[in-house]
Amino acid sequence: MSYENLKRFLKRLTVGKGYDKLIYDTNNTSEKDKTQGGETVRLRNINRGLVLGGVLALGVVCYSVYDNNQFKTSKPEIEQTMRDYIADLTSANVGSSDKLKSQLTDFVNKHYTDYTTSDNEYASSKSGLLEEINQAEVAKQGGDITSAEYDIKEMSINKSGADGAKVIMIYNVCYDVSKGDPTFLTTNGINTMTSGNYTNADNYKPSTSSYKAIFSYEYAEFYLLRTSDGWKIATSSDYGYGEDYSFDDNNSDSVADESKAESEVISDSSLADSADSSGSEENSHSEEADSVE
Repeated sequence: MSYENLKRFLKRLTVGKGYDKLIYDTNNTSEKDKTQGGETVRLRNINRGLVLGGVLALGVVCYSVYDNNQFKTSKPEIEQTMRDYIADLTSANVGSSDKLKSQLTDFVNKHYTDYTTSDNEYASSKSGLLEEINQAEVAKQGGDITSAEYDIKEMSINKSGADGAKVIMIYNVCYDVSKGDPTFLTTNGINTMTSGNYTNADNYKPSTSSYKAIFSYEYAEFYLLRTSDGWKIATSSDYGYGEDYSFDDNNSDSVADESKAESEVISDSSLADSADSSGSEENSHSEEADSVE
C-alpha cells in the first residue's frame, strides 16, 4: 500500500471522531511525525500521566478523609486506655516492697507494646522500663506506699501517623507512705522519694514516720499504637514533675481537694482483698469530668 493510500485510509478511520487530531495533523507534523506518531504519542503519554496523577491525588484525599474519620471513632477507646493506664500505674506502686517488682513488671507488660524507633530520645519504652524495674533496689527502700489517689486534670488526643496517637496529659498523684523513701514507677521510669529534703535535718535522713507525697505532672506525653490487642503505649515521658511532702497527721492536702476532676483512691488493704476475694476496689469519682480535646 502506497503512502498516499495509507494516508487516505487513516483519514477515513479518524476524521470526525476526534482521533485525527491526535494521530495525524497535516498542518503541524513532519514526515516522521506522520509515520511514527512523534509529537502526538508524547502528547497522549502526557495526557495519560495527568489523568493517572489526578486519580492518585483524589485517592489520597479520599483515604485521608476516611482515615481521619476512623480515628475520631477511636478517641473514646484511646481515652479509656489512658484512664486505665493511670489507674493501674498508681495501684502498681501500692504494696509491700517484696511484691513491687512483680506488680510493676505486670503493669508494663499489660499496657506497653514493643517499639524500637522514637523521635523522642527522652521517652521510655517497654524494654527500657522493664530493665529499670529489674535493676531497681526496691528492697532497700525502708518503707511502703500504703495507698494512693490520682487526679486526671486534662487530656488531649491527636492522630500521629497511620495507626498512632499522641496523648498529652496533666495529672496529680498523692501517695500515703508508711516511712522512708519508697521506690515508685512513673511514666518516665523508676524514681525514689526524697522525704529527707523536707524534714529540715542537717544531714539527709528519710522520714521515720508516715507522710503524704504529692506529685504533679504538668506535661506527660504518650505515643500509642493500634495493635491486635487494642491501643497500647509505645513510649511515654513526663519531662519531670513537681513534688511536695506533708508530715502533718491531720493533713487534709489531697489531690481530690484541689480539683473536681476524676479521682480514685487505691489502698493497700483493697489490693489484698482483691487478691483474696473478688478484686473489689474503693473508687471515689467527682462530679466534673476531665476535658478531652
